[in-house]
Amino acid sequence: MTPRTAQTLSPTPPPPTGRHRQRTAARRTNTLPVTLLLPPALDAFHTLTRGPYEAYAHAHLPPAAARSAVHQTFGLLSANWNYVIGQPHPARLAWEQLVACTESRTRPRQEIHATTGLQYDALVLHHLLHQGVQTIAQVVGHDASKIRYLIAPRPLDFGHLLPCL
Repeated sequence: MTPRTAQTLSPTPPPPTGRHRQRTAARRTNTLPVTLLLPPALDAFHTLTRGPYEAYAHAHLPPAAARSAVHQTFGLLSANWNYVIGQPHPARLAWEQLVACTESRTRPRQEIHATTGLQYDALVLHHLLHQGVQTIAQVVGHDASKIRYLIAPRPLDFGHLLPCL
């Protein structure tokens, strides 16, 4: 190999000469877009919950912030998916993550009167977003009977209606 060839294959470029300016702009490279394949369970979970998650976020945040909160939620879920599916109630854990990302319980809607966070979420999903009991139960990770109880109108105090004997 001649010294000239060795110099041409050198990994470091030769210093710029006085006649040519050194380019400081970043070089554009031809890169292909990266496609991530989600685990089938996460893909299915995303498909089932994305609509209600987005609706709930939009009920509490402006559009750009709502999209960001849902994106952040699914990003955190995908980064920790093995942990999430190892929990007894993965949907419940995922819902709590969405609630944290939207900060909905720190700034609740004034027209919703609830005594617990879960009741608040169920009432928002049912009364404002018109979701059915089964959908709410699936999304928040609780039994449908509990959701029915939480969204039911409060019964009257019958102690004041019955005559004392």
